[in-house]
Amino acid sequence: MDYLNTILEATEFIHQNYTENILVADIAEYVYLSPSYFSMVFRIITGYTVKEYLNQYRLYKAAIALKETDKKIIFIAFESGFSSQQSLTKKFVKQYKLPPAHFRKINPPINPFPPENIFMERGIIMDLKHCFENVKFITKESFLVVGIETDIDYNLGTNNIGNLYDKWNNENLVELIPDQINYPVVYGMTHESDENDTAKYMIGVEVSTLKNLPSGFIARKFDTCEYAVFETTLDMETSGEFWRYFYKTWLSEQNLKQPQSICTKNKNIYTKLPNFEVYDVNFKDETSKIQIYAPIIRK
Repeated sequence: MDYLNTILEATEFIHQNYTENILVADIAEYVYLSPSYFSMVFRIITGYTVKEYLNQYRLYKAAIALKETDKKIIFIAFESGFSSQQSLTKKFVKQYKLPPAHFRKINPPINPFPPENIFMERGIIMDLKHCFENVKFITKESFLVVGIETDIDYNLGTNNIGNLYDKWNNENLVELIPDQINYPVVYGMTHESDENDTAKYMIGVEVSTLKNLPSGFIARKFDTCEYAVFETTLDMETSGEFWRYFYKTWLSEQNLKQPQSICTKNKNIYTKLPNFEVYDVNFKDETSKIQIYAPIIRK
């Protein structure tokens, strides 16, 4: 279901009918959802409850009327969907810190409602919700990876990861590694994080043996571990939104933690085991789907 378009339709319904005594059930029926489910989705997408959004919009329209017309305040109250002038005044003072009459007199600037970027910002949260609702859990047996590697220091930034990918792609290194499993699937792996907010980042491919390891490449063996596997986009991952939600919300909600975790000097929590991105043959750019493997243990 296209939740964003559904909520856009719901807000358009509010904008066209805010002067009426509309209820949550009326709006939910308009977009063919149950009131409870509609209310949940609306809150996730917009950041407001339905009633909050409706009141905010009514107050904004009342403020515009006060600024642009000489209508009596009681008429503006009714035309904006409020049951009385007293009801408008109470909510107006709470929103704009001024009673309507004084607001009209000093004519202060106001921000439009809804904000222009409201759906773009909250759409990210909906994408995250979808990502974390569809997580899979797998136990991956010990495996071998061959590739190239760099040290990263989170205090200085991670530009050298981009340089590493330039080398990997420009020299077409994936073609030089024998005994690959799932060619041409590529891993981007952060591992060996330590207390100083440093770690190693490796670009490589999984192989079946190290007997034919070519010169100039690094080989790593990673132990058996259970992973939570997410599907998202590289843009979501590199923006930090994915990992912020993962560490601050999702792990505790699922009663999980990461194995071999450490608390760094900057109070970040990382695991020494690999978190890694999986890029398949369909990967093109930052908007393409990738998989993220995050090691977990159950509390």
